[in-house]
Amino acid sequence: LPAFLYDESMFDPAKKSQGCLRGYYLKRVFRHIFTGPSSALDLNAHRGTKAPKGRIHGMTSPLPRSIAYAAVQAYFQLSSANLWRQEIEDLDLVELYDRVVDMFEGNSNKKWVEETLQHW
Repeated sequence: LPAFLYDESMFDPAKKSQGCLRGYYLKRVFRHIFTGPSSALDLNAHRGTKAPKGRIHGMTSPLPRSIAYAAVQAYFQLSSANLWRQEIEDLDLVELYDRVVDMFEGNSNKKWVEETLQHW
């Protein structure tokens, strides 16, 4: 998985799930999309005039698929691609999305899933 998905202060090469999906940039992209651009850096920032996407869609807490969507958007933003396409720099964005979703929905380590979602 791309490094930006990890909280660098928690990363341990021997425990690849530790710190995964807790990266600073990933969380900022998620907030930008789902709680509004002004909240990306400051949760207490002045809110914009339009309702954020999360509120429009009735989201009350981060969901695995919304985190996966943010991961794909973040990867695209960090890439050198200037047009949207499924594969960028040898990474298939559909596979990235599916992999992130599977880390939640197909994971037998329920403790990790719970702790990661609570972190969000």
